Amino acid sequence: MPPLPLQLIHGFLVGLAGLLPGLCGSTLLVLFGIYRPLTAALAHPCSGFRQKWLRFGPFFLAAGAGLLVGSRVLAAVFARHETATLFLFMGFMLGALPDLFAQARQAKGNTGGWIAFVVLFLACLALDIGRDRLDPRAGGMQDRWEVWALAGAGIGLGSMIPGASVAFILIAFDLYQPLLDVVGRLDAGILVPVVIGAGIAIFAFARVADWLFRHAEGIAIRGVLGLAAGSLWLVYPGWPGAASGWRCLLLLGAGYVLSARLNRWGRPDRS
Repeated sequence: MPPLPLQLIHGFLVGLAGLLPGLCGSTLLVLFGIYRPLTAALAHPCSGFRQKWLRFGPFFLAAGAGLLVGSRVLAAVFARHETATLFLFMGFMLGALPDLFAQARQAKGNTGGWIAFVVLFLACLALDIGRDRLDPRAGGMQDRWEVWALAGAGIGLGSMIPGASVAFILIAFDLYQPLLDVVGRLDAGILVPVVIGAGIAIFAFARVADWLFRHAEGIAIRGVLGLAAGSLWLVYPGWPGAASGWRCLLLLGAGYVLSARLNRWGRPDRS
């Protein structure tokens, strides 16, 4: 077990990254060597509960603090520079793709894994085609607790799958900025269903994730690759042109370099 100060630093950074599309908190969990122990602990939460709380309690508290701080900063930046921020986020995702693709090629399994890639990629395209019909702004959908519970469930799933970033789907359906505002001001009316949805998804999927990456690694990694590639299609805002275009291109490159380095340092075989 790492010393307490290091646990707090790790937790704060994971919480901070949890809101960054393309640079998800699960990637840092792998980098810090926490992913496999944490998913194994969450897969059987009642077994040795006291020991698990002593081991991961400070980490979760620090992650909550990182999430709160990160939401306030991101809410301000995203509201003022949405297009530029999206290019940075896309750079984060692009930087993860080469490592994900290499893992997908090396992973054990038959063609079923590539079927998972195609299915999830096409699912993202289908969401893009039908996003007008599913627009949560229509009919006051953003005020309904079911929408936010589903958003929380998506965040929970994304936090358990290294390389997956469900936040891109939240951006595509205009839920990302409202979510940042909610977390930043601690709006209980919306935050509670988000937390409940995320908690249920994390505990329900932890056992599935633990099993998948142990026994069906090819399907898991290739499915994540399909989701990651399709997510880029969902959020591409179009080329801004002129001087703004060059700034966006620089941010895309910076995001790519940072993400590629983190993913290279934090490959699953180090967890």
